[in-house]
Amino acid sequence: MACRNLTKKFVDIRNGAKANRSLAGGHDSNDSTNSTLLKSDKGYTSAKNSLPPAWVDQIEAAEEDVTKIQARIRELSALHTKRLMVNFETDEAHQEREIDGKTREITDLFHHAENVLKRFGKQSEDPNLSVADRTVRKNMQMSMARKIQGLSMSFRSTQKQYMMKVQNQKHGQGGHALDFLNEPSKKPAEFQAEEDLGFDAMQMRILEDTEQEVNRRDEEITKIAKSIEELAAIFKELAVLVIDQGTILDRIDYNMENAVEHAREGVKQLHKAEEHQKANLAIKCIILLVILIIIMIGVLIWKHSGK
Repeated sequence: MACRNLTKKFVDIRNGAKANRSLAGGHDSNDSTNSTLLKSDKGYTSAKNSLPPAWVDQIEAAEEDVTKIQARIRELSALHTKRLMVNFETDEAHQEREIDGKTREITDLFHHAENVLKRFGKQSEDPNLSVADRTVRKNMQMSMARKIQGLSMSFRSTQKQYMMKVQNQKHGQGGHALDFLNEPSKKPAEFQAEEDLGFDAMQMRILEDTEQEVNRRDEEITKIAKSIEELAAIFKELAVLVIDQGTILDRIDYNMENAVEHAREGVKQLHKAEEHQKANLAIKCIILLVILIIIMIGVLIWKHSGK
């Protein structure tokens, strides 16, 4: 976390101070109000300058979603374990509603975190931002996207394991509940006719209970499969986001490498220019010396010709 966000606390304190002034002061004059505002302007400016950037709030919101998702996944795993346990005193429908509600809450948190990252990514593409600021934002976005992607994989794995256990439990219960139908009767023939009616009624009752249980399990498996499909869509979008940000960073690295190469070429050109300038200075000195020699020769010739 980059810094601590005290904006909400500051706004609450400011609103409370305004309410207290309106109750205690009554109707003050415009001059006193203006003077108070002028006196507090400096403090307001310093407070405004000390506030963190707006994008920090978005990162904190995404981190808060990540924390909530981690806690909800742990709670959902506990509900899955409780649901798979054999307990005849609990209401299975109530447990299924709790699991469905917790699954929907986790999915909504994933969607919210994803939307926050998308808005943050669009704001990071502002051309008015500096290269350093844009790089920091992209790195923060990639870090949060990887965290959410890891949680999405963990959630999908939890849901798949639960669905497999429910299916195994369903097939096991459906297969063993009717085993008694295939068992041969060991009763004597005179008691067989008396037990047929009661045995048929018990069979029908067990068949109805088994059918209801199978239908309930089918609905539960369908809901789990639907949540896994939604998570797969979120996972795919997050993967695309991570790939896009990696491509942008690769482009930034490529541009930085080009800038370094251009800087090296510039240094080489400066060295060449310096050498060229030194060579020009030597040529100028030689020309000056040649001119001076010619002048001296002319002076000597003039002296000798005068004699």
